[in-house]
Amino acid sequence: MAGLHRAVLLRAAAAALALGAAVGAHTEVGQALAKRGAERAEREAVACAEAARWDAAERAARGRHEERPELFDPGRMQGCR
Repeated sequence: MAGLHRAVLLRAAAAALALGAAVGAHTEVGQALAKRGAERAEREAVACAEAARWDAAERAARGRHEERPELFDPGRMQGCR
């Protein structure tokens, strides 16, 4: 009977270790994905800001201040407003 209890305890301990390792790996993956997402968002924000500066300079050079803005600009980056 004692051998059976030990076997059950050993299996439970092994399962707990495996679960702990899986949760730890899941956390690391989540953190890595969050970091990549933040880095991508930062790159896109910098690119959008640069595109907006170019757009403003181009509009100022053309003297288009009084015209209505274009609704569709094929040169505008996706995701930039």
